[in-house]
Amino acid sequence: MIDLSRLDYVSSAGLRVFLVAAKRMRSKDGKIALCSLQDHVQQVFDLSGFSSIVSIYASREDGIKAL
Repeated sequence: MIDLSRLDYVSSAGLRVFLVAAKRMRSKDGKIALCSLQDHVQQVFDLSGFSSIVSIYASREDGIKAL
């Protein structure tokens, strides 16, 4: 679980980092989960389609319950 509550901005390079990490985890039967995204960061993930690649939870507690 990666807490992104302090992330104010994500660039295309940052999105690529999450994509590479998700692919590596998937190749080892794992997955990446993100939590606590600020609204404008969540919009970037949604618009770019990354919300369908990684699991995103509103809070750390929600993510922990789901995992």
